[in-house]
Amino acid sequence: MRNKSQRGFTLLELLVTLVIVGILITFVAVSFTSNSFKHEIRIEASQLARKIELLRRVATTHNETWGISISRDSYRFLRFEESEQKWEEVEGALYRNHKLPAKLYLQFEGSLNIPTLIDKIDELQPEMMVVPGGEMTPFILHCKHEHSSTDQNEHVRVLQSDGINEVEVMSLAEATEQPTDDE
Repeated sequence: MRNKSQRGFTLLELLVTLVIVGILITFVAVSFTSNSFKHEIRIEASQLARKIELLRRVATTHNETWGISISRDSYRFLRFEESEQKWEEVEGALYRNHKLPAKLYLQFEGSLNIPTLIDKIDELQPEMMVVPGGEMTPFILHCKHEHSSTDQNEHVRVLQSDGINEVEVMSLAEATEQPTDDE
């Protein structure tokens, strides 16, 4: 006579295990996706801030006027040609047009004293200018993910400058905590 010592898993035990594993995978995927959004935003914001600071040095060194044209999903660098009295796109690896990764976008807030250009006639009109002395248009620029909402400050990076000091990159919460000139 054989003794039934073989024991296996029941269908119910297998289903419960699969549901638990599925829930865990969902949490990991959501966490990873959220962190990748934050990482992507930080990289893009830091890269743009470094390019702006480099542009300020180039404008000072070469005694040129430069501009930055901002659109929702890209930005481009322009140089003012004195001889032709017009803005021209710059060719070159550092200053070529930059398209943001999918789902990221820029929101140009301008400055308290300078209105945002809403209806640009030409894409070659800069929102921000850098003059040969290194001064630039004061600005506030938000780099966001399309899933950003008012309660998700971690999905927004703010670039801002008073036009004289270096471009600062911070979270939205840090930007709203800073005192204004009126305080």
